[in-house]
Amino acid sequence: MGPSAATRSRTRTRVDRRSRSARAERRDARQELLRAAADVFAERGFRDASIDEVAERAGYSKGAVYWHFESKDDLFFTLVEEHVDRPTREMIELLEAAPAERDMAPEGSRRFAELLAGQREWLLLDHEYWSQAVRDPDLRRRYAKRRRELRAALGKALAARARTLGAGQIGIDPKRVATAIMALNIGLAQQALVDPRAVPDDLLGETIVLIYKGLLAHAEEPGAAGTPHA
Repeated sequence: MGPSAATRSRTRTRVDRRSRSARAERRDARQELLRAAADVFAERGFRDASIDEVAERAGYSKGAVYWHFESKDDLFFTLVEEHVDRPTREMIELLEAAPAERDMAPEGSRRFAELLAGQREWLLLDHEYWSQAVRDPDLRRRYAKRRRELRAALGKALAARARTLGAGQIGIDPKRVATAIMALNIGLAQQALVDPRAVPDDLLGETIVLIYKGLLAHAEEPGAAGTPHA
């Protein structure tokens, strides 16, 4: 008996198009392609980077790229996740789990400075992608989904931090606070890339502390708890 229709369908949609030499060498194609793509995107920008150049730089066929990634967009998002989103998620997880005695303002500022210093090209590329996503509905949907997931994670961490500090409810939906903090983070990063002296390393942490103190004061006002506005 031959293969089922479902099996034949899966085979048709997942054909290994790597070059014969790449298959024979059993190299870690995905990681090599990501390394090559990181160089190409940094040199060319998102718009001008091409799958052909990524494949050539990595020493693989173009089909190998599409074996591991659905599109240039998918390849780029994988790299943004690694270079920009992963450090952000690590900071969010730390905020959620940190003990009450740990001051998170200096920690947040330190990691912000490290991100600016170590991932400058990727912050620029992320902004370039944003400018294209604003004009392209398909790119915009994926970009917006990514930001929603980060906002939800940060909102959850902010609520957990409030409980750790014994503050209870902060009087506003944590995801709304997360939206404001993420916008602040993006804005300061963009300003620092243009004029680093305008954004001292501790500015982000100081500003978040002021926001947080204001939220706690608001939560203590009569009838304020659970209100949907600041």
